[in-house]
Amino acid sequence: MTQVFEMSGMHCGGCAASVQRAVAALAPGAVVTLEPPRLTLPEGTNLDAAAINAALASVGGYRATGPLPSV
Repeated sequence: MTQVFEMSGMHCGGCAASVQRAVAALAPGAVVTLEPPRLTLPEGTNLDAAAINAALASVGGYRATGPLPSV
């Protein structure tokens, strides 16, 4: 199942790129979008918000919440 997290703290393409680089180390193939501010992990990746936020701590004030319920 694909996991989707809501992201806060991203305001521009540079922010999204920073998040993308940080998360790629944990989950190659992860996709970050600015509108809506989301992080989508590839199928088969199982991470929680705490692990993602630990990776983001070194790149700025970005935070992941979720995962969001599947639709």
